[in-house]
Amino acid sequence: MRLAMLGYFGFGNAGDEAILAAELAALRAALETTSPSSTPPEFVAISGDPARTESSHRISAVSRTDFRAVVRTLRSCDALVAGGGSLLQDVTSARPVAFYAGTMLVARALRKPVFVYAQGLGPLRRRANRMLTGLALRSSRYVSLRDEGSTALAARMRVRGVDLVADPVLGIDLSLVRDRPTPSTPRLAVALRPWADSATWLPVVRDALRELASDVEVVLVPFHAGQDVELARDLAVDLGADVVDPAKGHRAVLNAVVGASAVLGMRLHALITAAAADRPFVALSYDPKVTAFAEQVGQPVAATLPGPIDRDALVAGVRKALEGADEAYLQRLAALRVSAARPATEIARLLTAGKQP
Repeated sequence: MRLAMLGYFGFGNAGDEAILAAELAALRAALETTSPSSTPPEFVAISGDPARTESSHRISAVSRTDFRAVVRTLRSCDALVAGGGSLLQDVTSARPVAFYAGTMLVARALRKPVFVYAQGLGPLRRRANRMLTGLALRSSRYVSLRDEGSTALAARMRVRGVDLVADPVLGIDLSLVRDRPTPSTPRLAVALRPWADSATWLPVVRDALRELASDVEVVLVPFHAGQDVELARDLAVDLGADVVDPAKGHRAVLNAVVGASAVLGMRLHALITAAAADRPFVALSYDPKVTAFAEQVGQPVAATLPGPIDRDALVAGVRKALEGADEAYLQRLAALRVSAARPATEIARLLTAGKQP
Protein backbone atom coordinates (compact mmCIF):
# COMPACT_ATOMS: atom_id res chain seq x y z
CA MET A 1 0.00 0.00 0.00
CA ARG A 2 1.42 3.37 -1.05
CA LEU A 3 -0.31 6.60 -0.06
CA ALA A 4 0.36 10.15 -1.23
CA MET A 5 -0.01 12.79 1.50
CA LEU A 6 -1.19 16.27 0.53
CA GLY A 7 -0.98 19.25 2.88
CA TYR A 8 0.92 22.40 3.81
CA PHE A 9 4.06 20.40 4.48
CA GLY A 10 7.69 21.52 4.31
CA PHE A 11 7.14 25.19 5.12
CA GLY A 12 8.43 25.32 8.68
CA ASN A 13 4.99 25.40 10.29
CA ALA A 14 5.10 23.16 13.36
CA GLY A 15 1.34 22.74 13.35
CA ASP A 16 1.21 21.33 9.85
CA GLU A 17 4.21 19.10 10.55
CA ALA A 18 2.39 17.80 13.64
CA ILE A 19 -0.63 17.08 11.44
CA LEU A 20 1.50 14.99 9.08
CA ALA A 21 3.14 13.13 11.97
CA ALA A 22 -0.25 12.40 13.53
CA GLU A 23 -1.76 11.20 10.25
CA LEU A 24 1.18 8.93 9.49
CA ALA A 25 1.04 7.33 12.93
CA ALA A 26 -2.74 6.88 12.81
CA LEU A 27 -2.75 5.45 9.29
CA ARG A 28 0.08 3.02 10.04
CA ALA A 29 -1.74 1.75 13.13
CA ALA A 30 -5.11 1.51 11.36
CA LEU A 31 -3.71 -0.29 8.32
CA GLU A 32 -1.78 -2.71 10.51
CA THR A 33 -4.94 -3.49 12.48
CA THR A 34 -7.08 -3.87 9.35
CA SER A 35 -4.57 -5.97 7.44
CA PRO A 36 -1.93 -7.28 9.89
CA SER A 37 -0.35 -9.76 7.47
CA SER A 38 0.38 -7.22 4.70
CA THR A 39 3.63 -5.31 4.23
CA PRO A 40 3.91 -1.95 6.03
CA PRO A 41 2.41 0.96 4.10
CA GLU A 42 4.61 3.42 2.21
CA PHE A 43 4.02 7.15 2.23
CA VAL A 44 5.15 9.96 -0.05
CA ALA A 45 4.44 13.58 0.84
CA ILE A 46 3.84 16.40 -1.62
CA SER A 47 6.01 19.01 0.07
CA GLY A 48 7.36 22.53 -0.17
CA ASP A 49 10.74 21.21 1.01
CA PRO A 50 11.09 17.51 0.19
CA ALA A 51 14.50 17.15 1.87
CA ARG A 52 13.20 18.59 5.13
CA THR A 53 10.09 16.41 5.02
CA GLU A 54 12.12 13.28 4.34
CA SER A 55 14.48 14.08 7.22
CA SER A 56 11.74 15.02 9.71
CA HIS A 57 9.25 12.24 8.97
CA ARG A 58 11.41 9.53 7.41
CA ILE A 59 9.17 9.11 4.38
CA SER A 60 9.60 9.90 0.69
CA ALA A 61 8.66 13.34 -0.60
CA VAL A 62 8.35 15.21 -3.90
CA SER A 63 8.27 18.92 -4.62
CA ARG A 64 4.82 20.44 -4.93
CA THR A 65 6.17 22.78 -7.62
CA ASP A 66 7.27 19.87 -9.84
CA PHE A 67 4.01 19.06 -11.62
CA ARG A 68 5.39 16.06 -13.46
CA ALA A 69 6.77 14.56 -10.24
CA VAL A 70 3.42 15.11 -8.51
CA VAL A 71 1.57 13.36 -11.35
CA ARG A 72 4.06 10.48 -11.33
CA THR A 73 3.57 10.17 -7.58
CA LEU A 74 -0.22 10.11 -7.86
CA ARG A 75 -0.05 7.56 -10.65
CA SER A 76 2.18 5.26 -8.58
CA CYS A 77 0.12 5.48 -5.38
CA ASP A 78 -2.98 3.60 -4.29
CA ALA A 79 -4.71 6.73 -2.97
CA LEU A 80 -4.33 10.41 -2.09
CA VAL A 81 -4.87 11.55 1.50
CA ALA A 82 -5.62 15.30 1.59
CA GLY A 83 -5.37 17.19 4.86
CA GLY A 84 -5.65 18.28 7.57
CA GLY A 85 -5.31 21.98 8.14
CA SER A 86 -7.19 24.71 6.29
CA LEU A 87 -6.17 23.83 2.76
CA LEU A 88 -9.32 24.77 0.85
CA GLN A 89 -9.64 28.48 1.58
CA ASP A 90 -9.04 31.70 -0.34
CA VAL A 91 -8.43 34.24 2.43
CA THR A 92 -4.65 34.31 1.94
CA SER A 93 -4.95 34.17 -1.87
CA ALA A 94 -6.77 32.30 -4.63
CA ARG A 95 -3.85 29.91 -5.12
CA PRO A 96 -4.46 27.36 -2.31
CA VAL A 97 -7.78 26.21 -3.76
CA ALA A 98 -6.33 25.90 -7.25
CA PHE A 99 -3.43 23.81 -5.97
CA TYR A 100 -5.13 21.56 -3.43
CA ALA A 101 -8.47 21.02 -5.17
CA GLY A 102 -6.63 20.73 -8.49
CA THR A 103 -4.34 18.02 -7.11
CA MET A 104 -7.33 16.13 -5.73
CA LEU A 105 -9.04 16.27 -9.12
CA VAL A 106 -5.89 15.12 -10.93
CA ALA A 107 -5.82 12.10 -8.62
CA ARG A 108 -9.42 11.33 -9.49
CA ALA A 109 -8.64 11.71 -13.22
CA LEU A 110 -5.99 9.05 -12.67
CA ARG A 111 -8.68 6.87 -11.04
CA LYS A 112 -7.14 7.10 -7.58
CA PRO A 113 -9.45 7.43 -4.56
CA VAL A 114 -9.14 10.65 -2.56
CA PHE A 115 -9.64 10.78 1.20
CA VAL A 116 -10.10 14.12 2.95
CA TYR A 117 -8.55 13.88 6.42
CA ALA A 118 -9.94 16.26 9.08
CA GLN A 119 -9.67 19.45 7.08
CA GLY A 120 -10.95 22.86 8.05
CA LEU A 121 -12.97 24.22 5.13
CA GLY A 122 -13.13 27.86 4.06
CA PRO A 123 -13.63 30.74 4.04
CA LEU A 124 -14.29 30.62 0.30
CA ARG A 125 -15.06 34.10 -0.96
CA ARG A 126 -14.75 33.53 -4.69
CA ARG A 127 -17.51 31.76 -6.58
CA ALA A 128 -15.05 29.90 -8.81
CA ASN A 129 -13.21 28.56 -5.76
CA ARG A 130 -16.46 27.38 -4.18
CA MET A 131 -17.31 25.52 -7.38
CA LEU A 132 -13.85 23.94 -7.64
CA THR A 133 -13.81 22.96 -3.98
CA GLY A 134 -17.28 21.46 -4.16
CA LEU A 135 -16.29 19.40 -7.18
CA ALA A 136 -13.15 18.12 -5.46
CA LEU A 137 -15.00 17.19 -2.28
CA ARG A 138 -17.93 15.55 -4.05
CA SER A 139 -15.51 13.40 -6.04
CA SER A 140 -13.70 12.19 -2.90
CA ARG A 141 -14.33 8.73 -1.50
CA TYR A 142 -14.43 9.93 2.11
CA VAL A 143 -14.62 13.45 3.55
CA SER A 144 -13.95 14.30 7.18
CA LEU A 145 -13.95 17.89 8.45
CA ARG A 146 -12.85 19.20 11.82
CA ASP A 147 -15.54 21.72 12.85
CA GLU A 148 -19.22 22.47 12.43
CA GLY A 149 -18.60 25.61 10.40
CA SER A 150 -16.75 23.52 7.83
CA THR A 151 -19.47 20.90 7.66
CA ALA A 152 -22.12 23.60 7.21
CA LEU A 153 -20.16 25.10 4.31
CA ALA A 154 -19.72 21.65 2.77
CA ALA A 155 -23.48 21.07 2.99
CA ARG A 156 -24.11 24.32 1.12
CA MET A 157 -21.86 22.96 -1.64
CA ARG A 158 -23.93 19.76 -1.76
CA VAL A 159 -21.22 17.56 -0.25
CA ARG A 160 -22.96 14.60 1.40
CA GLY A 161 -21.89 12.12 4.06
CA VAL A 162 -19.32 14.38 5.73
CA ASP A 163 -17.78 12.97 8.91
CA LEU A 164 -17.32 15.56 11.70
CA VAL A 165 -14.11 14.66 13.54
CA ALA A 166 -11.43 16.20 15.74
CA ASP A 167 -8.09 17.50 14.50
CA PRO A 168 -5.60 14.64 14.03
CA VAL A 169 -3.08 16.22 16.41
CA LEU A 170 -5.49 15.48 19.26
CA GLY A 171 -4.80 11.82 18.55
CA ILE A 172 -1.05 12.07 19.20
CA ASP A 173 0.02 10.05 22.24
CA LEU A 174 1.39 12.64 24.68
CA SER A 175 0.79 10.56 27.81
CA LEU A 176 4.43 10.69 28.91
CA VAL A 177 4.38 14.46 28.84
CA ARG A 178 0.86 14.62 30.20
CA ASP A 179 1.86 12.83 33.39
CA ARG A 180 5.15 14.65 34.06
CA PRO A 181 5.53 16.45 37.42
CA THR A 182 4.35 20.05 37.58
CA PRO A 183 7.34 22.44 37.57
CA SER A 184 7.94 24.35 40.80
CA THR A 185 7.50 27.64 38.90
CA PRO A 186 4.46 27.83 36.61
CA ARG A 187 5.50 27.83 32.95
CA LEU A 188 3.54 29.69 30.27
CA ALA A 189 4.09 28.90 26.58
CA VAL A 190 3.23 31.88 24.36
CA ALA A 191 2.56 31.25 20.66
CA LEU A 192 1.71 34.49 18.87
CA ARG A 193 1.82 35.52 15.25
CA PRO A 194 1.96 38.86 13.42
CA TRP A 195 -1.51 40.17 12.65
CA ALA A 196 -3.36 43.26 11.51
CA ASP A 197 -3.38 46.43 13.59
CA SER A 198 -0.69 45.16 15.95
CA ALA A 199 -0.09 48.71 17.22
CA THR A 200 -3.47 48.41 18.95
CA TRP A 201 -3.42 44.96 20.51
CA LEU A 202 0.24 43.98 20.82
CA PRO A 203 1.19 46.59 23.46
CA VAL A 204 -1.64 45.30 25.65
CA VAL A 205 -0.45 41.71 25.31
CA ARG A 206 3.13 42.81 25.96
CA ASP A 207 2.11 44.64 29.14
CA ALA A 208 0.11 41.63 30.36
CA LEU A 209 3.08 39.34 29.75
CA ARG A 210 5.37 41.71 31.68
CA GLU A 211 3.16 41.32 34.74
CA LEU A 212 2.93 37.55 34.35
CA ALA A 213 6.69 37.21 33.88
CA SER A 214 7.25 38.55 37.41
CA ASP A 215 6.31 35.17 38.88
CA VAL A 216 5.76 32.88 35.88
CA GLU A 217 8.36 31.38 33.55
CA VAL A 218 7.45 32.57 30.05
CA VAL A 219 8.64 30.69 26.96
CA LEU A 220 8.08 32.15 23.49
CA VAL A 221 7.15 29.47 20.94
CA PRO A 222 7.20 30.55 17.26
CA PHE A 223 5.06 27.97 15.49
CA HIS A 224 5.79 29.22 11.98
CA ALA A 225 9.52 29.62 11.38
CA GLY A 226 8.97 32.02 8.50
CA GLN A 227 6.47 34.31 10.22
CA ASP A 228 6.62 34.20 14.02
CA VAL A 229 10.31 34.31 14.99
CA GLU A 230 10.87 38.05 14.82
CA LEU A 231 7.87 38.78 17.04
CA ALA A 232 8.87 36.07 19.51
CA ARG A 233 12.42 37.40 19.80
CA ASP A 234 11.18 40.95 20.25
CA LEU A 235 8.93 39.91 23.13
CA ALA A 236 11.62 37.70 24.64
CA VAL A 237 14.06 40.61 24.94
CA ASP A 238 11.42 42.67 26.69
CA LEU A 239 10.45 39.85 29.07
CA GLY A 240 13.82 38.23 29.63
CA ALA A 241 12.31 34.99 28.33
CA ASP A 242 13.59 32.09 26.26
CA VAL A 243 12.65 31.51 22.62
CA VAL A 244 12.31 28.03 21.18
CA ASP A 245 14.38 27.69 18.02
CA PRO A 246 12.06 26.40 15.25
CA ALA A 247 15.13 25.39 13.25
CA LYS A 248 15.39 22.45 15.65
CA GLY A 249 12.25 21.02 14.08
CA HIS A 250 8.59 20.68 14.88
CA ARG A 251 9.18 18.29 17.77
CA ALA A 252 11.12 20.93 19.73
CA VAL A 253 8.26 23.38 19.20
CA LEU A 254 5.61 20.88 20.28
CA ASN A 255 7.64 19.80 23.31
CA ALA A 256 7.80 23.42 24.49
CA VAL A 257 4.02 23.58 24.46
CA VAL A 258 3.30 20.28 26.12
CA GLY A 259 6.01 20.94 28.73
CA ALA A 260 4.26 24.11 29.88
CA SER A 261 1.65 24.51 32.59
CA ALA A 262 -0.62 26.48 30.25
CA VAL A 263 -0.60 28.19 26.85
CA LEU A 264 -1.49 31.64 25.60
CA GLY A 265 -1.82 31.32 21.88
CA MET A 266 -3.00 32.63 18.56
CA ARG A 267 -1.73 29.71 16.49
CA LEU A 268 -4.43 27.04 16.27
CA HIS A 269 -2.07 24.11 16.59
CA ALA A 270 -0.39 25.58 19.64
CA LEU A 271 -3.82 25.35 21.27
CA ILE A 272 -4.54 21.90 19.84
CA THR A 273 -1.17 20.62 21.04
CA ALA A 274 -1.89 22.02 24.49
CA ALA A 275 -5.22 20.18 24.46
CA ALA A 276 -3.55 16.96 23.30
CA ALA A 277 -1.43 17.12 26.47
CA ASP A 278 -4.36 18.11 28.72
CA ARG A 279 -2.94 21.61 29.20
CA PRO A 280 -5.34 24.54 29.66
CA PHE A 281 -5.06 27.47 27.27
CA VAL A 282 -6.24 31.01 26.66
CA ALA A 283 -6.82 31.92 23.02
CA LEU A 284 -6.30 35.19 21.19
CA SER A 285 -8.39 34.58 18.10
CA TYR A 286 -7.44 35.97 14.70
CA ASP A 287 -9.50 33.46 12.70
CA PRO A 288 -12.87 31.72 13.16
CA LYS A 289 -11.08 28.36 13.34
CA VAL A 290 -9.36 29.45 16.58
CA THR A 291 -12.64 30.56 18.17
CA ALA A 292 -14.37 27.37 17.01
CA PHE A 293 -11.77 25.12 18.61
CA ALA A 294 -11.71 27.06 21.88
CA GLU A 295 -15.50 26.86 22.12
CA GLN A 296 -15.43 23.17 21.21
CA VAL A 297 -13.22 22.31 24.19
CA GLY A 298 -14.53 24.97 26.58
CA GLN A 299 -11.46 27.18 26.86
CA PRO A 300 -11.59 31.01 26.96
CA VAL A 301 -11.07 33.40 24.06
CA ALA A 302 -9.57 36.53 25.61
CA ALA A 303 -10.10 38.65 22.49
CA THR A 304 -10.86 38.52 18.79
CA LEU A 305 -8.11 40.41 17.02
CA PRO A 306 -7.58 43.08 15.92
CA GLY A 307 -10.29 44.11 18.38
CA PRO A 308 -9.60 45.49 21.84
CA ILE A 309 -8.17 43.42 24.70
CA ASP A 310 -9.00 43.83 28.38
CA ARG A 311 -5.53 43.62 29.91
CA ASP A 312 -6.64 42.74 33.43
CA ALA A 313 -9.05 40.08 32.18
CA LEU A 314 -6.27 38.57 30.05
CA VAL A 315 -3.92 38.34 33.02
CA ALA A 316 -6.66 36.85 35.20
CA GLY A 317 -7.57 34.30 32.52
CA VAL A 318 -3.98 33.15 32.11
CA ARG A 319 -3.49 32.84 35.87
CA LYS A 320 -6.60 30.70 36.09
CA ALA A 321 -5.33 28.47 33.28
CA LEU A 322 -2.01 28.07 35.11
CA GLU A 323 -3.91 26.52 38.04
CA GLY A 324 -4.58 23.42 35.92
CA ALA A 325 -7.23 21.70 33.84
CA ASP A 326 -10.74 21.18 35.18
CA GLU A 327 -12.67 17.94 34.80
CA ALA A 328 -15.12 19.26 32.19
CA TYR A 329 -12.23 20.17 29.89
CA LEU A 330 -10.61 16.77 30.31
CA GLN A 331 -13.88 14.98 29.57
CA ARG A 332 -14.37 16.95 26.34
CA LEU A 333 -10.83 16.09 25.25
CA ALA A 334 -11.35 12.38 25.92
CA ALA A 335 -14.37 12.36 23.62
CA LEU A 336 -12.53 14.27 20.90
CA ARG A 337 -9.60 11.84 20.93
CA VAL A 338 -11.99 9.07 19.93
CA SER A 339 -13.19 11.01 16.89
CA ALA A 340 -9.62 12.02 15.98
CA ALA A 341 -8.84 8.36 15.30
CA ARG A 342 -11.86 7.78 13.07
CA PRO A 343 -10.56 9.08 9.70
CA ALA A 344 -7.57 6.73 9.71
CA THR A 345 -9.78 3.81 10.66
CA GLU A 346 -12.27 4.60 7.91
CA ILE A 347 -9.57 5.16 5.28
CA ALA A 348 -7.92 1.84 6.18
CA ARG A 349 -11.27 0.07 5.99
CA LEU A 350 -12.05 1.45 2.54
CA LEU A 351 -8.58 0.74 1.20
CA THR A 352 -8.45 -2.84 2.41
CA ALA A 353 -11.99 -3.54 1.26
CA GLY A 354 -10.63 -3.64 -2.31
CA LYS A 355 -13.20 -1.24 -3.69
CA GLN A 356 -12.46 0.44 -6.99
CA PRO A 357 -12.45 4.25 -7.28
